[in-house]
Amino acid sequence: MIKSTIAFITLFTLLTMPVLAMAQNTAKNPETYTSAENLEEYLTGLYSELMKEYILHHNTDLYAKHTMEDYLLVVEIGIIEDRELVLTTVENLDFTSVTIENEEFLHHGDTVVLIGTKDMKGRIMGYTIDATMRYMSVFVQEEGRWKMLSGSFSPVVHPGVLYGEPEES
Repeated sequence: MIKSTIAFITLFTLLTMPVLAMAQNTAKNPETYTSAENLEEYLTGLYSELMKEYILHHNTDLYAKHTMEDYLLVVEIGIIEDRELVLTTVENLDFTSVTIENEEFLHHGDTVVLIGTKDMKGRIMGYTIDATMRYMSVFVQEEGRWKMLSGSFSPVVHPGVLYGEPEES
């Protein structure tokens, strides 16, 4: 009886170890999350961390790791920047704070779109910025990893700033 119990425990341990290892691996590597709730939590957290490291600390490692080679960014003045330009021009930023609010999470297959706002205070190329920016970032899953394919941000302004005051009729 003792031998069969030990054999059962040994067999059970050998059979469950790969499952336990996979569960531990998922906890350490949340890029493998598949449930929508965990994925939303992971990608919004990743985006916030990525942006804060880039904007406040000029750390491009995380940005480089989580963007596609053909990544494109549309910046607030309408210019399209490729990944290399974004990574090399980080020194143009001198920000003291950034607060990121995620408002929308759209998930379809291997694509996720995040939409929200960034409240930013600081300077870009010597120009003072104290504004709320609307951002949109597109993530795609490739070989089990989530990476940004594209992004954009633009100032949130009153329509009168862009279009003038409405005409009275």
